[in-house]
Amino acid sequence: MAKDKVKADLPEEEIAQEPVLDPVVEELKSTRDQLLRLAAEFDNFKKRSQREKEEIYLNARAAVLKAFLPVLDNFERAVAADSAGEDYAKGVEMILAQFAGVFTSEGAETYGAPGDPFDPNIHNAVMHIENPDLGENVIFDVYTRGCRLKDRIIREAVVGVAN
Repeated sequence: MAKDKVKADLPEEEIAQEPVLDPVVEELKSTRDQLLRLAAEFDNFKKRSQREKEEIYLNARAAVLKAFLPVLDNFERAVAADSAGEDYAKGVEMILAQFAGVFTSEGAETYGAPGDPFDPNIHNAVMHIENPDLGENVIFDVYTRGCRLKDRIIREAVVGVAN
């Protein structure tokens, strides 16, 4: 008991240097290091999970929009075709506008118009002509418009390119 009383009176530096406490201090440092590493791993896991969740959500949106693109194309063709009457054409145009509004509200945008510069990363050229009136690598006709969601290409534009 007298020995414990003496230890209580010693400064902390001297207690930490005693051989009995060295293994305990080392174990404490090791445990603290393990806890810090575990906390860092957990933080990385949370960030990675959030990125994966956002990527899955974006993939799902892109898949749904891609499934509706042929329907949108057919409505555009119906508007361009000769119709049975003015009311029919107006109705189809209203449906087309509503469809296009849904795409826009989801963050999708269509691209590819005559006169745009050709970019092989986002356009698929299926025809090439020589035309001195048009510039170098200029789109002269669009067969199917492209669609992108943010920076992701859902469908390439199918175009004809001049020169």
